[in-house]
Amino acid sequence: MQVFGKFTETHDIEYLVKSYLYIPLKDENNEDITIDVEQLNLLLKKRNKNVAGTIFLYNPCTAPLNLKVGEKLRNQGFSFDDNFHEVHVENEVRVIGRNLKRYRGKLIEIKYLFNYNKENIEPTSVLEVFDMDLGKLHSSQLTVFSKNDNFHDPKNISYNGKFIFFAWGHKFDRHHNEISLYASNIAQWAKKSGKEIGFIYDRVKDEEDSFEYTRFFKATSFGKLRLVIPAAIEKIFSKEKIEPYRI
Repeated sequence: MQVFGKFTETHDIEYLVKSYLYIPLKDENNEDITIDVEQLNLLLKKRNKNVAGTIFLYNPCTAPLNLKVGEKLRNQGFSFDDNFHEVHVENEVRVIGRNLKRYRGKLIEIKYLFNYNKENIEPTSVLEVFDMDLGKLHSSQLTVFSKNDNFHDPKNISYNGKFIFFAWGHKFDRHHNEISLYASNIAQWAKKSGKEIGFIYDRVKDEEDSFEYTRFFKATSFGKLRLVIPAAIEKIFSKEKIEPYRI
C-alpha cells in the first residue's frame, strides 16, 4: 500500500491537510503495481470514480519517504510546495489498509479530526489549546492552531466514495467540551451524507449511543484489544455493506 500527503506550515506549525491511501493492483507475479504522484493526480481528476471511501483518524504523524518521522519537516529541508508527496504509512493506516484488498486500484481518503502533524498529542496540553481554539472557530478571534489547516467545518466536509470508517478513538476528556462537540458534529453531518458508516464499539454503550458520543475505537491498541480490533476491522470490510461492529 502507498500513502500520499500534502503538507502546509503556518506560524512554524506543520499540518497534513490532504492524504490518500492507494491500494495497489497486482502484476502477473503478484507484486504490487505502485503509482507515483503524477498518476495519483490523474486518479484524483475523477474522484467520484477512483475514491472508494474515507477513513477518519485522530491526527497524523508522518513524513515524506526521504525524511524522518517525528522531526519537523522544515528542519529537514522540506519545501512546503502545495504538492502531494509519498509518505511513510502510519501503523493505524496499515492495520486498516490490510483489509481493503477489495479496493485494489482505488484510493481511500484519510481524514483526521486534527491535521496537526505531531506524534503523541494525547493526552497533552495541546488538547487544551485545541479546545480553546475550537471555541473561537467561528469568530474573528485569533487561534493558536490554524483554523483552516488544523480543523474542519463539519457541515462542509466533502466525502467521496461509498463509505466513511471512523477510527479516531473512543475516549474524550470530559473537560474538553469543545472537542467532544466538534467530533459529534462531524459524525452527525457525515451521517447526513448518506454514506455507509462503519466504526468499532464495545458493550459499554450500544451502537446508537456509541455514535452519539463518538466512541470509535482506534485501529491500534494494547492488551487483548491488540488482536481484537484488527479482527473486527477485517469483519467490517469483508461484508458488502460497511456497518458498525461490536467487539
